[in-house]
Amino acid sequence: MTCPVCGTVAVPGARFCHNCGAALPAAATLPAAERRVVTVLFGDLSDFTSWSEDLDPERVGAVTDRVLAALAGAVKTFGGHVDKLTGDGIMAVFGAPVAHEDDAERAVRAALSMQRAVRRVLDDERGGGAPLGLRVGLNTGDVIAGIQAAIEYTVIGDTVNTAARVH
Repeated sequence: MTCPVCGTVAVPGARFCHNCGAALPAAATLPAAERRVVTVLFGDLSDFTSWSEDLDPERVGAVTDRVLAALAGAVKTFGGHVDKLTGDGIMAVFGAPVAHEDDAERAVRAALSMQRAVRRVLDDERGGGAPLGLRVGLNTGDVIAGIQAAIEYTVIGDTVNTAARVH
């Protein structure tokens, strides 16, 4: 299902569009949970804790917001779904709620784009001297995708756990 206002692919079970906030038709929601083959992407900033220790929290927040916006932009550009932001990182899914024939390739392309985007943001921030980098882990396999605890759309399963461990 897509949003009738902006055309964004809606998260199954959502009542409002995550892009523009418009109300979504209730009758068009997808099943609450389904088995899917997806590629899960985890990314987080390396050396973030040591970098942020000596900085003003507002600056840390501003840089982190820029980085996370760049990461989410790369995920969306390549047709993925941002599952969650994790402080200094991101979890994204390619293949749910919308599947493409080449979801694994899309995830790899997004990861490469994310690496470049983080470097650009950090170069702007510190003139190229920021000690941070981006670690990325990818894994493809079966998951259960759907609304968890009647709160949010997510994916669960060993595929997710493995992607989290390899990043």
